[in-house]
Amino acid sequence: MARPKAIIPEIVELDEKLPADLVALRRFARLMDEWLPIPGTSRRIGLDAGLGFIPGIGDAVAALLSTWIVVGALRHRVPMLKVGRMIANIVVDLLIGEIPILGDLFDIAFEENIMNLRLLLAHRDRRRPPRSLAGVAFSAFLIFAFMVAINLLVLAAIIAGAIWLANQR
Repeated sequence: MARPKAIIPEIVELDEKLPADLVALRRFARLMDEWLPIPGTSRRIGLDAGLGFIPGIGDAVAALLSTWIVVGALRHRVPMLKVGRMIANIVVDLLIGEIPILGDLFDIAFEENIMNLRLLLAHRDRRRPPRSLAGVAFSAFLIFAFMVAINLLVLAAIIAGAIWLANQR
């Protein structure tokens, strides 16, 4: 009889060992991506996917909320390459999430907040103390401004597409 494979869970720090802001970010990521179970499946859905059902602005609001984890990554000295990956995850979710129906399904399957939290926890600099919020404020502002700009570009593209479709009649 074959022995069952040993499943090695990913290393997860207990909330008691994490700084309070990372515990809050963990709760936030779960709220955004894994808040409620989908009946009859092993999947969970969060506020991110729920916001995605609001046409036009839902995905934009979810993307702006998701930048909170990126700010936490800056505070905990995550390397910039990983921070860039986190921003890319949010942008991908925003862009694909704007596609009707397909985007809503993608929002359910693509859990960028959980992925970004895992990047933060895996790559934070534990040897040095976290930066103050004032120390990351300018970078956080730039990231937030970038996300607003992306949101405005997506909204402009949607409006231009709607105008183009209306003129095709």
